[in-house]
Amino acid sequence: NLEGNNIFACPVRSKKWWPWLKTTLENFGLIIHKTSPKKHDELAAIHQAASHLLSISFARLLEKNKIEAEDLFKISSPSTKLKLLISGRLLNCDPELYSDIQFKNPLVKKSLKQLKEINDELVAAVNFSERTKFLKSFKSASKHFGDWKKWAFETSNKIFQNIKSGELETKKTEKVKKKKISPRKSIAVFGTGTQTEMAAIEFIKKNKAILTPVGYRTITEIFNAVLNDKCLLGFTPLENYTIGPVRETMKKLFETKGKVKIINEFSRPIAHALAGNKKSNKKAERIFGHPQALAQSRKFLQKNFPKAELIEVHNAGEAIAACQKDLLSLAVCPAEAATKLGLKIFHKNIEDDPNNRTRFVIIGKKPLGKLVAKKPKRTALAFYFKENKAGQLASALSIFAKEKINLSRIESIPTEKKLGEFFFFTECEATEKNKSFTKALRELSKIATVVNLGSY
Repeated sequence: NLEGNNIFACPVRSKKWWPWLKTTLENFGLIIHKTSPKKHDELAAIHQAASHLLSISFARLLEKNKIEAEDLFKISSPSTKLKLLISGRLLNCDPELYSDIQFKNPLVKKSLKQLKEINDELVAAVNFSERTKFLKSFKSASKHFGDWKKWAFETSNKIFQNIKSGELETKKTEKVKKKKISPRKSIAVFGTGTQTEMAAIEFIKKNKAILTPVGYRTITEIFNAVLNDKCLLGFTPLENYTIGPVRETMKKLFETKGKVKIINEFSRPIAHALAGNKKSNKKAERIFGHPQALAQSRKFLQKNFPKAELIEVHNAGEAIAACQKDLLSLAVCPAEAATKLGLKIFHKNIEDDPNNRTRFVIIGKKPLGKLVAKKPKRTALAFYFKENKAGQLASALSIFAKEKINLSRIESIPTEKKLGEFFFFTECEATEKNKSFTKALRELSKIATVVNLGSY
């Protein structure tokens, strides 16, 4: 979801195409900052390069002192928690990209030199117990920020509140885990009180299975629970028919290298409600929701709550927890979950598309009786080429065309291991029982590394 994100525009050849491009970017919800290339580099040298360097330095300090980020997070003040989250967010991304930000901007060296001089002054003030100098530097920076620092204080409090609600939800999830549920009778789902949990419960009932849903905060945690035998199966979204594929699920299927496969699929209509504390003010200042839930309800929220801050959380359970005691907050969540947890429903069916549906997949380490698709119709594959050269993808597609196998989906997804390296997630309308499909896989394996992700 690109809404609310910043993008710099440095028009050079702008007369013909710029109006069209500008409209396109604005339709995505991006905030455009039009500036010259030089001004862009000046700003980027500070808001990216210098800022990132501080985050990396902070992380290296923890490394040198052998302090685990997770342990420090548990006992830190809100501002340090925010700093840890920013450092963790940066370190979870592509190091090659962040190296380019430092090395390819010619104005970075000047900014980093200034940063070092300021840092040296502060360090010297502390080392030589020059309290007056330290206070002078602090007050000088405070004066420069002016009244904006008050807004920053209030806004960061909202962020801290969001962090706190996430921690509370984690503790609730941990309590659920502590209940002695046999791994052989549990299914890992994305969050508690979420669309995924509602769909999983419906799937379990439909198949008359004896399984208990166990909520996890992220899709990665779902896969880890299945891999490490903490849960028998996992239940995770693969595709929303309104806003497209859930790439994290595809990426985790690829990364497990076939150790976890799709054994079945389940499609369910998705309806979102807007709920809050029973005493909540309808003029909400904050609306919490999973990024996809907010994206699927964007038109409704823009029309009815144009001034509300949309805050992304891991799942609907966290959104509900965030607004249970906050009278100025609402949550985008399933109506069933909101009612169950004592919230008041202010609006039902707020999704932009009345035909909104999500396709979920059931994942496991091996097929399991009646939960496996009875008559599999398609197979998911992940493949990447052994060497990067022109025409490779065309060659791969021609193999399937030659064997008359329809590809209902193909997605190129970054591996995040190396800049420019991708794998392809593909759904084929065939299974290994089909001789043509087996032949196609054999031919594809000559030019690519192929991972079978399961038939369903």
